[in-house]
Amino acid sequence: MQTWRWDQGRLPYFLFDNLQAIASCLTDLQGIQLNAPSGDPLRIVLESGTGLPFSPTHYHVWRNYARTFGCSLLATRAGKHLLVSDICHKIADHSIPDVDEYLALLIQRFRFPSPIFENYDFGAPVVFPFIALLKYLSSRVRTNAFPNITVEDVFSNVIGNNCTGLEGRDFYAQLQTTGLMPQGDQVRQVREMMSVLSQFSFLKWSNRRLYLDTSFDMEGFLSSLTPYYFAPLSDRLEEFANLTQWANMPRLLNVGQGFEAPVDLIFTEGKRTRITHLKIERSPLLRKIFFEQRNIIQCDMCELEPRKRYPWTDNLLEIHHMLPLSSGIAVTLSGTSMADIVPLCPNCHRSVHIYYKTWLNGRQKVDFTGKLEAKTVYKEAKTSILI
Repeated sequence: MQTWRWDQGRLPYFLFDNLQAIASCLTDLQGIQLNAPSGDPLRIVLESGTGLPFSPTHYHVWRNYARTFGCSLLATRAGKHLLVSDICHKIADHSIPDVDEYLALLIQRFRFPSPIFENYDFGAPVVFPFIALLKYLSSRVRTNAFPNITVEDVFSNVIGNNCTGLEGRDFYAQLQTTGLMPQGDQVRQVREMMSVLSQFSFLKWSNRRLYLDTSFDMEGFLSSLTPYYFAPLSDRLEEFANLTQWANMPRLLNVGQGFEAPVDLIFTEGKRTRITHLKIERSPLLRKIFFEQRNIIQCDMCELEPRKRYPWTDNLLEIHHMLPLSSGIAVTLSGTSMADIVPLCPNCHRSVHIYYKTWLNGRQKVDFTGKLEAKTVYKEAKTSILI
């Protein structure tokens, strides 16, 4: 039975806007000697370029974060030097434009046995854990079960049945509970894999469960995936380089889009990052979770309280995602974060999208440089309205 492994305790470093910043820093450091006697060659560049701490400070960054860079398919070590992957370069130059595209690539490339981990056994059966998770979650919808899974479900029904992710759709619908229980830190590692996966625009992490937005065509998405299968190589460096090479990469996947108003087409103008932004905001599951956590329901911009103005309605407000357009929803160990979501009335919501489009196009930018800029522009729009 293949043990599922990940880099537990590093969840913030796998959030897409942080990964973009990390990738940009690592590409600038390509080939640098990692054990330079003069000091840590990574710390100053990474901490200043990402705003993230790379603790503890008395260890070299590579010692504590090599698994983070490896699991995210960004970099590994070649002898004494940093080897940056093709995927890392493509994230840094925005050829991989948004979180959905990155995760679609990750789940087709990350597999066990993995050269990232110690005791790499290239003779072990190949498993694509993220694809197995999605196929199992999809099977629950097909069998009219609740569209969510827990860590315990994954161990008992997926890992316990030696699922590889390569099986057909009917296989997962017929899985039987095995009763397999996680040991030691296994539960934490699989839980963080599920948290990372929940950045997909069609997934949410809440109450220690991974939820699927049932409005999403999961069957169509899964049928478009092509797990990158080849016999594992005995050389760990060669295995990593092969897994992360850009040649023969699958085409960028269309994770689906649907627009409800002409202003949406004006806002997107074909930009994939803006489409990602809309997909997140159209999530009925995210909207449900968000408003379940709020007592006061009023527009964050014009302060309209729909129930007071239209007492015959329940809640007309929509949700707006303030993070960069390419980013997924921020995730914490406890669940999908609502810190970067605000409620807006339909008029304000469409207006702020037009403000974003005007602001970005005026500066010839595809996306915001980071969360601070995105929130600043949102506040500009908020203070510019006339009431």
